[in-house]
Formats: sequence, C-alpha cells, structure tokens
Amino acid sequence: MGNFKFAMTLLVKEYKKSAFYALTMVFAIAVCFIFFNIMNNDLLADPGAVVGGATWNQVNVPLSTTLSFIIICFCCFMIFFANSFFISRKTNEIAIMTLSGNSSFKSTKYLIYQTFVLLLIAAPIGLALGMAVTPISNYWMFHYLGIEASIYHIPSAAFMQTIVVVAMILVALCVFASGYIYRNDISSLLQQEKAMDFSDKRKLVIPSAVYLFLYVFGIVMMFMNEHSATAYIAPTGVGIVGAIGLIRYALPEYIKKFKEKKLLEKRYALIYVSNLGYSIQRAILLISLMMISVTGMIAAIAANQGAPREYITGVIGYIVIIILLITSIVYKFCMEAQTRKTLFFNLWKIGYTRKEITKIIKYEVFYFYLVLLLIPMIYIIIISGCFIYHGEMSVAFNWGLLYSCCLFRFNYLL
Repeated sequence: MGNFKFAMTLLVKEYKKSAFYALTMVFAIAVCFIFFNIMNNDLLADPGAVVGGATWNQVNVPLSTTLSFIIICFCCFMIFFANSFFISRKTNEIAIMTLSGNSSFKSTKYLIYQTFVLLLIAAPIGLALGMAVTPISNYWMFHYLGIEASIYHIPSAAFMQTIVVVAMILVALCVFASGYIYRNDISSLLQQEKAMDFSDKRKLVIPSAVYLFLYVFGIVMMFMNEHSATAYIAPTGVGIVGAIGLIRYALPEYIKKFKEKKLLEKRYALIYVSNLGYSIQRAILLISLMMISVTGMIAAIAANQGAPREYITGVIGYIVIIILLITSIVYKFCMEAQTRKTLFFNLWKIGYTRKEITKIIKYEVFYFYLVLLLIPMIYIIIISGCFIYHGEMSVAFNWGLLYSCCLFRFNYLL
C-alpha cells in the first residue's frame, strides 16, 4: 500500500481525531475571510484614517484594520494550536511506521498528506461559510454606520488574501510536521500519547507563594495605574505569569497534598481530581490566551465607543474570539478524552459501572470549565469594572459581554 493511500485509509478510519481539527480550520478560514472583507471593503474605509505620505511616519493605519489583522493572526494561531494536538494524537501510528522500517521522510510525508487533504477540504468550506456570513457582518456594520449599500458587496482582494493565508498556513504546517518527526525518537513517540506526567523539571525552584503574589500583584497594579485603554496591558501580563506558575507548579503540589489528606477514601473524587490537574495544566496556553484576548478586546471596545468603525469591529472581533477559544477548548478536551480511554476501560475492568464512570467524567468536565473560567474572569471583571466606573462602558453592555463569554462556555459544558 502506498504512503498516500495508507495515510488516507487511516484518516478515514480515525475520523474522530480529525473532525474537530477540520472544523477548527473551517471556522478559522471563514473568520479570516470575514475580516479581510472588513479590511478591504471601500464602503467600510474611513477616508481620513489612512493618509499616504512621503515617509512611513505619515501613514496612519486605522485601528479597525489593526484589530482585523490581529484577529486574523489569532485565527492562524488557533489552527497551529489544533494542529499540535492533532499530531500529538498520531504518535502511535508514526512510531509503528518507524518500527516497520519507514524513514523519517516517509513518516513526514504521511503527516503532510493528511494535513494537506484536511486543509484542502476545509478551505473551500471555510470560504463558502465566510461568503455566507459576510453579508450578515456587512449588514450589522452598514446598519450601525448608516451606510446605504448592498450587503453582498465583497472585494476580490478578500478572496485572494484568504487564499494566500491558507497557502502560508499549509507551508507552516508542513514545516511543523517535519520538525516534530525529526525531534522525536520511537520511544518518546510511543509514550507521548499516553503521557499524563507534568513533573517539575526546573533547575531553579521558585516558591509557589511567588506566583500567587504575582497573580495578586497584577490586580493591585490595575488600581495603581492611571486609567487608560492601555493601562491594563502590563498588569494582565504580570497576572498571566502568576497564573501560569500557579497552574504549572503550585497546582500539582496542592492536588497531591489534597489527595493524601482528604481523598484517599473517596474513590470518585480521587480519580477526577487527578485527571482535572492534568487537564488544567494542558490548558495553560488557552487560559493565557483568554486573559490576553478578552481583556484586550474589552479595552479596545471601551476605548473606541466614539469611533463607530473601530467599535463595531471590536464587538464582532470579541464574539469571534470567544467562539474560536471555545472551539479550541472543546477540541482539546475531546482529544484528551481519547488519551484517557485506557484509564476508563481499566476502571470498568476493576468493577466501576458505566454510570459511575460517567459521573467521574461529568465532575471532571464541570470543574475543568469552572477553573478555566474563574482564573481569567477575575481580571476580566476588574478591568470591565474600571471602564464602567470611568463612564466608558455601560453596565448593560458590559454584562452582555461577560454573559456571552460565560454562556458559550457553559453551553459546551451542558
């Protein structure tokens, strides 16, 4: 069987591993198309915003264009994030191929074939979805800005730029796949898919109290700085460092002590708390992204309520980022569930019923989303409150933003 045919056979057979990855690509490509439309649509351009001059300093790029570009970059990052999980679930297949005598080059081609086919399927679907949603986006923006024009007007540059981005993503994914194969030997590939170990390998051990201090100090900094749209960037950065340290190093230590003291006789809690610690540590990047992106978008929306184009672009961008984050979280959690199939099967073999295993999973999912929401939400609520206090955002509108954020997450939970 040829390498391409073998790759396609396993791709179809293991379709559950690739379904969410493909959906992430579809949605990300659609979002790229929508925001390329915003960037290139002459009807949405601010005539006085972009001024061409003899020097670079005389060119003023509107914030709506900058926000669109940032969201497009965010979409690309989400594809790479999903790709890393997709590849990490292919390690056993790659290891078996290597043991069968395949070279690293053939294993790389195997991954590239699957990635190329998935992207080839996702790209036209994503473009079609983007074309279907763009008139809705245009309607909202035209209506808010008072523009009388056809909502079906889509600049040709949006198509070309989306295709260029898809091509660049394909090249980057191929490079990433090649690097992954060459960085890992057979032993690490066989252990990686089932690995649930996050042991502390630091040479310099920093006390957990330091990370807690950084997380709290970030909140204190918000009240120390003079209020402005950019005043919360540094405090959020400090808070992220503290949150990462707490999750990565303090949480395992706390869970270990908690299990030894409180959970040895509680068989349900002992299992789901152990799994919960692993899942939360794997979500460090998502928690950091949530803190950065959501707080950043809230600040951008609040600071530009007097600039209609920037304001409506920020609102649409906020909704899109929330949906992208949720899609990535669900994809990650589904892939993690595949990793723990053996664990749940062993529980069944030692006497746990299907009802009991389902109960363990439900508890784990609930507390996972609770922690995922709680850690960044403290910062989000404080920043939102500061903008409300200074009269730059209404309570009703802020409640709508926070409610949408929580609603999306708990809808997936249910």
